[in-house]
Amino acid sequence: MPESKGILMIDPNVRYVGVSKIRELNATKLSSLDQTLVIQDDDKPLAVVLSYDQFLEMQQEREKILATLETVFDKTDKADLLLALQQTKEGKTKPFSVVRKNPKKGLNNQR
Repeated sequence: MPESKGILMIDPNVRYVGVSKIRELNATKLSSLDQTLVIQDDDKPLAVVLSYDQFLEMQQEREKILATLETVFDKTDKADLLLALQQTKEGKTKPFSVVRKNPKKGLNNQR
């Protein structure tokens, strides 16, 4: 079962297959694809094959999320959100227990 940062991702429509599966795919099989295929080599994921409709649905969801963020946040909030996401990605975070004990000290060294 795949894992992303300690969180198990469970999707019954995802199937893990070997590279040889690519040889079996043709226009007919691709047009009726009802699963997402994760192509692997020696248990290392290499590529993902999904239907075009699934791809379009993912793009539409992404656009909805971006539109929501643009509505909710003004320019200052966007900059703060991007900074917070970048700091999180870089591991520059503090445990909630530290921030909770001393909110001003916990937040000061973040910028």
